[in-house]
Amino acid sequence: MLSKLLHRSIEQFSAERLPYSRSDSVSLSQFPGKILLLFNSLSLDAPFVAITWLWCFSALYSTKVDVLHYFILFSVTWLAYLGDRLLDTLRIPNVPDQIPRHRFTSKFFQPLLFCWVLLAIISTICLFYSVTRTELIWGFSLLTVLTAYFLSCFYIPRFGRGVLPRELLVGIFFSVATHFFIWTQIHSWDYGFIWTFLGFLILCTLNCLSISRWEYQSDKQAGEVSFFTKNPERLDQFPFLLAGFLIFQAAMCCYALPMSPLPVFELSMLLSCLLLAILDRSSINSRLKPVLADCALLTPCILLSFGT
Repeated sequence: MLSKLLHRSIEQFSAERLPYSRSDSVSLSQFPGKILLLFNSLSLDAPFVAITWLWCFSALYSTKVDVLHYFILFSVTWLAYLGDRLLDTLRIPNVPDQIPRHRFTSKFFQPLLFCWVLLAIISTICLFYSVTRTELIWGFSLLTVLTAYFLSCFYIPRFGRGVLPRELLVGIFFSVATHFFIWTQIHSWDYGFIWTFLGFLILCTLNCLSISRWEYQSDKQAGEVSFFTKNPERLDQFPFLLAGFLIFQAAMCCYALPMSPLPVFELSMLLSCLLLAILDRSSINSRLKPVLADCALLTPCILLSFGT
């Protein structure tokens, strides 16, 4: 089923006529562009970002993370992202300028739902066999809160996403999820742990805000509730916020360099923020920018490769 889904998906991106300008169509018609869009439409970019930063934090805090923990984090992230898109497909009507990942989810709703249920069952079994009782209790507590939020976004979206912006929730989710298996081993919240937790939370939130800014018109047309559809006056102010965080990260790198020859966390944050700023200013097709923004968060892979 999955191979057929992938084959049909590539054909779809190759054949469908999208409402882009001529220059946009050039970049989207190229093979790398189609693969990136497919990768994003299958909700695979976010899970890879999650396990990359878990790898980074496990190296930073010298903790041992099992393969099953990586699988659990990958699957939970994929289930959260795809589940949100499946709910959006039911809630948001079809619009002419619907973004590719929403159109993809609408087109392949049933096979994606089947894959979601199957992986949810497998992940639940793995949870009971590979985590401690304390991890299980905390994990299901977080899952309950996340489920309540998703349901509120589905039934009362303006209230659900008005109380806690979606972009901030994603930042909190990613920082909690990537630190979870680290915290259960070190059981401490010292200044270093608080710094990595809050720093990564802010970076993920800025990543989501960037995507919301680029997709403002599509979200507005579809009736989607995002930070910028609720606060359009902030659209032009966001680049200054991104630049401010970039300058702050540069200062933190200068502070960390004397203490470590390769401060992986600070340099990864700086490079990711720099890539987001470049993407925000670039003329790259706005349809490709979201997946490229997620790819910009994979910088620990490069730095950890140098360090090993």
